Amino acid sequence: MTISVGLAIKLIKDPIHGYISLDEDEVGVLDTYPVQRLRRIIQLPFVYLVYPGARHTRFDHSLGCMYLAGEFAERLGFDEHRRKVLRLAGLLHDLGHTPYSHLLEPLLEEAGTTHEEMTIKILENDGELREAIERCGVSVDEVIDVLRGKGAESAIISGPMDADKLDFLMRDSYFTGASYGLLDAKRIIWRSRVIGGRLALSLKAIGAVEEMALARYQSFMNIYFHHAVRAAQTIFLRAVRMLEDLDFSSMSVQEYLSYDDYVLWCMMKRDERTRWAVERIERRNLPKVAYEFKFGEKSFPRELTRRKGIEEAEEELARLAGVPENHLWIDTPYVPPLPYMDQEQVQFYDEVDGEVRVVAYRSPLLDFTSKIYGMVRVYTEREYLEKVRRVAESYFTNR
Repeated sequence: MTISVGLAIKLIKDPIHGYISLDEDEVGVLDTYPVQRLRRIIQLPFVYLVYPGARHTRFDHSLGCMYLAGEFAERLGFDEHRRKVLRLAGLLHDLGHTPYSHLLEPLLEEAGTTHEEMTIKILENDGELREAIERCGVSVDEVIDVLRGKGAESAIISGPMDADKLDFLMRDSYFTGASYGLLDAKRIIWRSRVIGGRLALSLKAIGAVEEMALARYQSFMNIYFHHAVRAAQTIFLRAVRMLEDLDFSSMSVQEYLSYDDYVLWCMMKRDERTRWAVERIERRNLPKVAYEFKFGEKSFPRELTRRKGIEEAEEELARLAGVPENHLWIDTPYVPPLPYMDQEQVQFYDEVDGEVRVVAYRSPLLDFTSKIYGMVRVYTEREYLEKVRRVAESYFTNR
């Protein structure tokens, strides 16, 4: 629901943050094609197969980031211009996502780029968007500088305790109905300040910081990495790879922006090479887990960090188990570490007798979430489960 107020302000009703206000010029940015495209890119691909309410989009999330970035700016005492730059950076930070968000990120990475770089490319080359940003009294370069990490305020958009993470954890919790993402974002924001050109958090917010770090870990392990969700994502990604002529990285900005979830889904449903994956997901006919083990940073099977290594392992396991190669999948999701002691990331401060000083702080919970955790799963069809389980158990135990 959007409500006009007066001449220059619009309110957008958001289920997470309440009313989000935008001035007339910001609405102009919101209404550009690159931003509206985000309405057609789901935030959590195929999570709705397990959590039916998880139908929210990158557009919803981007509005939330815009709001929280503005809250950070207000708390830190930024002037109106810097506040607007930050709000626009929050709104625009996800423009470069492929259809189906992070699910197809490997296609960009294997071509030597990322959705962050695609965002910059869109900002630099889309005329409609550039004009809308400049009508806000902000230069596109200022927004790009924030997104590229130049300046203390960049940590508000991309850092260990940023507007991005705070919003997606709360938003994903709300729409899935899971309780893992419950956290006190306001306390983190209101206990933030810039010290020595870097973003710092008060020791009085440690409880909220630990809560956020744990919420992130639990959301990855229980929502994003749910075995049925990853089964659907794994077969979908394999099918997309069969579209050998689909190269997002080499597209012009306008061609890239023409792709969203609906376009790709219909394309795959029409194509005889990929129709099988769409039909399986439509019927929720998903592969089953034959074998799984969890790992920490030291026990991670390094050969599975590369696509070629995964494909070789899939081929070997299928051969050993005597099952068709196209009916065995290996998935290796992991929780990215959440660094909190790095010099480029957040620092902590204490305030004693009116004196503010940066302090070192060690937390067992933050130490835990600063490491890599993940799992290896081997999927196959129901009729092959026992054969694949035996072979996979022997295969990975010997490694």
